[in-house]
Amino acid sequence: QMNDLENLPFFLVAGFLYILTQPSLLLAQWLLYGYVVSRLLHFAAYLPGQIHEIRATCWTVGSLILIFMTVRTLLATLGV
Repeated sequence: QMNDLENLPFFLVAGFLYILTQPSLLLAQWLLYGYVVSRLLHFAAYLPGQIHEIRATCWTVGSLILIFMTVRTLLATLGV
C-alpha cells in the first residue's frame, strides 16, 4: 500500500497537468488507463506473492507512462 500511496499523488498531478496541455483524446486515454491498469496489476501481483520480475514489469510500465506524460507536459510548457 505504501508504494501506491507514494505513486498516486504524482500520477494525479502529472495526469492533471498533462490534460491541460490538450493532448489527443486517444493518446490521453491510453496513457491514463494504461497507468491505472499497470498499478492494478502491480497491486494484484503482491497478493499471491508473485516473483519480483512480474511486479517490476508492472511498476516499470506505470513509471514509463508517468515519465512520458511529464516530459510531454514540460515540452508543451516550453513551447517545443
